[in-house]
Amino acid sequence: MEKLSMIGHVKDTPRVVKKTYETRNSYMTEFVNAFVNHDFKKVYFLGSGTSHNVSLVVRNIFVELLNVEGVACPPTIFTFHEKVNPNGVYKKEEICVICLSQHGDSISTTQAAKKAQEEGYFTIAVTETLNSIIEQFCDVYCHLVCEREEIGPETRGYTQTIFQAYIMAIEIAKAKGIINEERYKKLDNDAKELSENLHIVVEESINWYNNNREDLLKMTKSSICGYGVNYPTALEARLKLFETFSRPCTGYEMEEQLHGPLRGYNQDNYIFMIISEGGYEFTRACDVVAYYKRAITKHVYVITAEDGVDITDADLKFSIKTSDILSPMIYVIPFQVLSALLCEDIGIDTKVSPIKDRSLSSHYENDRYK
Repeated sequence: MEKLSMIGHVKDTPRVVKKTYETRNSYMTEFVNAFVNHDFKKVYFLGSGTSHNVSLVVRNIFVELLNVEGVACPPTIFTFHEKVNPNGVYKKEEICVICLSQHGDSISTTQAAKKAQEEGYFTIAVTETLNSIIEQFCDVYCHLVCEREEIGPETRGYTQTIFQAYIMAIEIAKAKGIINEERYKKLDNDAKELSENLHIVVEESINWYNNNREDLLKMTKSSICGYGVNYPTALEARLKLFETFSRPCTGYEMEEQLHGPLRGYNQDNYIFMIISEGGYEFTRACDVVAYYKRAITKHVYVITAEDGVDITDADLKFSIKTSDILSPMIYVIPFQVLSALLCEDIGIDTKVSPIKDRSLSSHYENDRYK
């Protein structure tokens, strides 16, 4: 059977998200029980590459819904540099380390799980691959139901992992009495509505690309920025575009992009701005977009679901909206689409890795992990 293409995985995302909503009892029990049966007060979220960026999003979800102290950092920072409990504030049993690795064989994440286990912290492995190496170093295993992605640039798994983490977080919050029944029903309905409408986000993202295809194909360097819960979205979008399209691309928090990087920008830069949550940052984002168009480049694209944004024909305004905490699921999709279709149009086969020398790897092979 032929591998599903990158855009094929993106188009398939709504299906697995809907399945995630409908089959929660098949994957969440041990994960939820771990939080219900333990009084975790500090939680680490560890992953590399796309899994690191998803860890940043999941961290925000757990802090918001479960009132825990959350830390998301690269696994090697955790393994070799992080003092897990420097002030001795927490008991060892109050600290949990969640290790996300879609294929379960990341060297960095497995090393972090091993350290956490050896130091006596409760560890949870979250992977799509059953019986993976990382499971050996974790107390609880949680199966990601994103289904195995057949190509390197992961898209479906990123979006589905956010959704699965959200479902488990609201179930934990309900079971522990952190939220009441009314709040639970609202949060659950937000998830249900998004699972039913995500296909619209994919369709509108593809239409946006096709409408701007002529200009986007001229792009030689770009920057993606976001803020709040969608700062991690900018990082993942940057990773996806750079690892596939191969042109220089940066990812910044909105305000940080104004502190230095602009000195390296010119009229050839393409700037993508995610305008998500309201408040001060929303107003600031609108002002920043206008500034970029005046001072830097005409190639400015806004991605938003919000009202009150000055939209042009080049921008993408979604016809649906979701809650702020779930919004990273919709805002990442245009960049997954952009990466996939740009590559198709210029002849880059994302199903084939350009890396020829595999003498060094970031993943374990077989049992070479000790």
